[in-house]
Amino acid sequence: MNSSNATWHLYAGWLALVAALGLPLGGCSSDRQSDSETATGMTLGGDGPIFGDGSNSADQQPAGYFSGQSCAGQSAGAEAAQSTLQMLVDTSGSMDQDAPNARGSKWTVTRRALLAAIDGMPDETSVGVVFYPNVPNDNDPCYEEQTAVGLDRLGANGQRRQIQQAFGRQNPEGGTPTHDAYRYAVTQMEAAPGSNPFVVLITDGIPTYALGCQGTGRQEDAVDSAPLIAEAAAALGRGIRTFVIGSPGSEGARESLSRMAEAGGTARANCSHTGSNYCHFDMTTEPDLANGLSNALGIISGVALSCNYGVPPAPLGEVLDPAKVNVLFTPPGGIEELIAQSPGQSCSDGWQYSADQTQIRLCGSTCDRVRTSDGSLTLQFGCATELR
Repeated sequence: MNSSNATWHLYAGWLALVAALGLPLGGCSSDRQSDSETATGMTLGGDGPIFGDGSNSADQQPAGYFSGQSCAGQSAGAEAAQSTLQMLVDTSGSMDQDAPNARGSKWTVTRRALLAAIDGMPDETSVGVVFYPNVPNDNDPCYEEQTAVGLDRLGANGQRRQIQQAFGRQNPEGGTPTHDAYRYAVTQMEAAPGSNPFVVLITDGIPTYALGCQGTGRQEDAVDSAPLIAEAAAALGRGIRTFVIGSPGSEGARESLSRMAEAGGTARANCSHTGSNYCHFDMTTEPDLANGLSNALGIISGVALSCNYGVPPAPLGEVLDPAKVNVLFTPPGGIEELIAQSPGQSCSDGWQYSADQTQIRLCGSTCDRVRTSDGSLTLQFGCATELR
């Protein structure tokens, strides 16, 4: 997506008015009323938006037109934020089983797909890798807290080569201590904070150990997955989102993995915890595991790398009011449209702030539309934020 640099463009006339009246930045009034809606369901103002010619007739512009609001004092082109991805990869003994309809084991197919996805990511993306359980089948404890490759930019310090070598050293073995491994992966992300953080969890089964290595580790003694769902929700509350991929073998865990993806803030559009469109990426019915993994990782990369935009800092001495920010999208050859903010945790379309309000994240179907077009995204400041 083409976008201009995130530089503030100040309107001279508006600034003169602010100076004359002694108003704070973004303090001018809006001509909009909340009960006026366009055909697209986007709230606009009064009897319609105010256009450049001073007209108030909504009939003169297509639905969704938003430019020229009298309260809008400044705008900025939206620049994609850099992302941080922690790959959390299940290397338990079951991953050594043959992959359905593919050559090689589930591990061979997973390794190949992950390395191809990482190879296609920009150098500015930060990526780290944690494998679990990291211990032989008969060892105690069940999980060795160890980072295979620490978080770093792919273009720095031979990071791509280190990741490739780390994958080459893995031999699937042991149980499935997913909770211990997930908590460790999140802790490592928080210890080396980066922008726009994600955990990408890939697993082929139900956890066989509870937190603290409680359990036998045997598949027939699977443990409750509910604490993992709560852990993902807690991570989301700290700004870390979690993607979940369930490989063949995770059939019995589909509902819990779906709920974990939802709790982690990455639920797929129109998903259900009872199928067939689960909220996580379910590979258990894929006719071609290699192709399914490639598609899932492509979607994850697209969302993680292109649907988050930094909110530029306010000019020196001014304060940005986050309740007076709107997101505008202009499709190729089209008219500028407002993208309304999505309230609550669930986010299938629209946009939301990051936890610290320094980034704007496009949700679900909105992300898909914007990232696959050649349009432009703009942030507009001064008007009260439109909600869905």
